[in-house]
Amino acid sequence: MNVLQSDVKPWDYDGDLLVVGVWQDGDFSAEVAELDRRLAGAISAARQREQLGSSWLETWSTNTFGFIRAGRIVVLGLGRREQCGIREVRLAAGKAAQEALKYKARRMAWLVPDTMLEMSVVAETAADGLMVGSWAFSTYKSSPPEDTLEEATLLGLASTADNAIQRGIILAESQNLVRDLGMRPSNKLYPELLAEAAVTEAKTYGIATEVFDEQRLAELGMGALLGVGSGSVYPPRLVILRYQGGGSRTLALVGKGITFDSGGISLKSAAGMEEMKFDMLGAAAVLGALIAIARLHLPINVVGLMALAQNMPSGSAYKPGDVVTAFNGKTIEVINTDAEGRVALADAVSYAAHLGVDWIVETSTLTGAVLTALGHEATALVATDDPLASLVLQASEASGERVWRLPVYPEYRELYRSDVADLKNAPGRDAGTITGGLIISEFAGEVPFAHLDIAGTAWTAKSALNRTKNGPTGVMVRTFVKLAEMLSR
Repeated sequence: MNVLQSDVKPWDYDGDLLVVGVWQDGDFSAEVAELDRRLAGAISAARQREQLGSSWLETWSTNTFGFIRAGRIVVLGLGRREQCGIREVRLAAGKAAQEALKYKARRMAWLVPDTMLEMSVVAETAADGLMVGSWAFSTYKSSPPEDTLEEATLLGLASTADNAIQRGIILAESQNLVRDLGMRPSNKLYPELLAEAAVTEAKTYGIATEVFDEQRLAELGMGALLGVGSGSVYPPRLVILRYQGGGSRTLALVGKGITFDSGGISLKSAAGMEEMKFDMLGAAAVLGALIAIARLHLPINVVGLMALAQNMPSGSAYKPGDVVTAFNGKTIEVINTDAEGRVALADAVSYAAHLGVDWIVETSTLTGAVLTALGHEATALVATDDPLASLVLQASEASGERVWRLPVYPEYRELYRSDVADLKNAPGRDAGTITGGLIISEFAGEVPFAHLDIAGTAWTAKSALNRTKNGPTGVMVRTFVKLAEMLSR
């Protein structure tokens, strides 16, 4: 889909669908009032009949019967103006795109609302929301559905918004790549295939790539990642992506890429297990972020590490009670093979530290406990470095992605001490999200480290930005890009 901007007046837009917004706490804008006049008072009449409200994302629509040039108009409720931030603009744009798809429009326009945000921020966010909201997986059906929306035009922006729109498009395309990879079933995207896809995508944008296969992992002593993948016929991979943007400092982004998580010997229950193809979305987010960073030419060096494995039960699978050794020599007692993410990430994080990076930020669909704590509304942050944690929070706020920092009291570390190894991978239910993040931090050494648990936000139910039931969101791509931008200054 193409996203454009135009200075044409809303009533002169000649596409299939025009979307305009109304605030809950005020009169119509001048443009909406003029549209109402040209439509013989249809909008105000609908409001009087209580057919049209202005509550958040509520919609009303009518054929325009030639009174304006667009064939149909949709009025979208925007809620309260003072509550409209980046997240809300993005959701509204996504809803606008989905309304266009609902009415099978090929060309639509959205009159961008007058918010309290900077125009460039609105332009970027609106372009991002339109593309993310209209995305759908092509599916493996013999007759895949066809999307009809070909072009979306933003109205009401300054003429200087083109660069911001292009940035929004880049961010959206990177998130949609993550979502496309996430929707692929594990028989179509086991570790080797995901590594190949990462290499292909990265090379398109000049990102250097390296893939460690099972022989190389063994040579390097990466027994943790090998242990997690030992039960599968598809051996694990570690993908390393390098972007050289300049300067002397390097950010490492690390992601969990379990292409299917059965739980291993500690087998999960059958209900919902099909969703475990999504357990690679942390690694996919790292790939998406590296591509966006490269396309935006950010002046910072970034290395991305994708720890890829399938966690399966078999005669060769690692077992509860086993001890595995990570790249940095630390040993891990396996208490529960379904707590495999922190084990696989031990090698990736310790290798990132070995590369001499200045910061390590890792993301993973790590714990069910984060759903109990934060539901599907926010990502949990566990960080051992306060300045880095502050920057991650600032980046998430500026990106419209909700992140909440959890405490890291010293007592939590005692929970995962082992009698037979340096630590155990599953200390129990208490503070499960926190201990999961802290276990991974043990492999970062002295490098400032932050962990982002996206188990509640990596895939969600249908929404204004997600047309697919239990579809991937591409979360953390925008936060990672913003963080890289902030660290490059």
